[in-house]
Amino acid sequence: MCTYNRKKLLERALEALFAQRFPKDQYEIVLIDDGSTDGTGEYVKSLDPPCPLTYVHQQNSGLAKGRNQGIRHANGQIVLFIDDDIVASPNLLAEHVKTHERHMDHVVRGWVNHIHDLENITGPQFNMQDISTAFFWTSNVSASRKHLLQAGMFDEDFLEYGWEDLELGMRLKALGLGMKYNKKAIVYHIKPRWTPDDVRRLCKQTQSKARTAVIFVDKHPTLRVKLATGLHTPRLIAHRMFSMGGYVERYYRSVVFNGPNEVLTGFRLWCAQQLIIYVYFETIIDTLRLKRQGITPKVDRNIDADTEPTPQAPAR
Repeated sequence: MCTYNRKKLLERALEALFAQRFPKDQYEIVLIDDGSTDGTGEYVKSLDPPCPLTYVHQQNSGLAKGRNQGIRHANGQIVLFIDDDIVASPNLLAEHVKTHERHMDHVVRGWVNHIHDLENITGPQFNMQDISTAFFWTSNVSASRKHLLQAGMFDEDFLEYGWEDLELGMRLKALGLGMKYNKKAIVYHIKPRWTPDDVRRLCKQTQSKARTAVIFVDKHPTLRVKLATGLHTPRLIAHRMFSMGGYVERYYRSVVFNGPNEVLTGFRLWCAQQLIIYVYFETIIDTLRLKRQGITPKVDRNIDADTEPTPQAPAR
């Protein structure tokens, strides 16, 4: 698990991992702190965990490097990836191990149930945000440490948020690994409802995701990857035609931000969704332009990992 400046959420995530219905001497937690400044280190060091807990603090370097640190420090044969805004169900580890015992040369994906808050969780309830066709999605996925090392681990060219897990999944699949989905391996992913302040943060996160989309396509220029990222000529042309010289973006921003900083609903929420999509494709176009000019785009590592409030845009 990687974390960055989210101590409150991390507390709930660790509590759920400490409470696993699995022998405490048969699993460990490897926590990579990607340069937090909110007291995360002091909190972790104050714990008396029931299972082995390894805490690694690194200078802010991004998810790919952080997860590779986790793989290197792991002692187990199976590595399970989740995020610091994920609350595990009590049987999460047992279900992953059970599936690996039956299907050795496979990655195992569990159910990521998206929720708005942690109050009154009575059980998983399906919603459209739970749908993902990704082969390897680090909100709830496990693989043997042997195969992760054989595939070369996460590509540290991905300095920012976005696509690094799917890219590794392509290399794991190229090794001949299959994927098994266990719907009983459940986690709850906290995705609060949007406010204007959330949208401002999401715009920054989306810019990072757009820049890493260009890296992803450079490394795997296949039709599947181009369609997944939206980085193909018809989609970019459509964006340019619809943007109307920036008028559409200005309109979306006026609707979203010229109002109270409260949970967005109705037309304001729709405009926020469209703004996020607009920012994504506009950043892709800007990144491609800088690339043609031989200019390296800026990098922003100070983005929370995989924390888009629902709904997501664009789909992964």
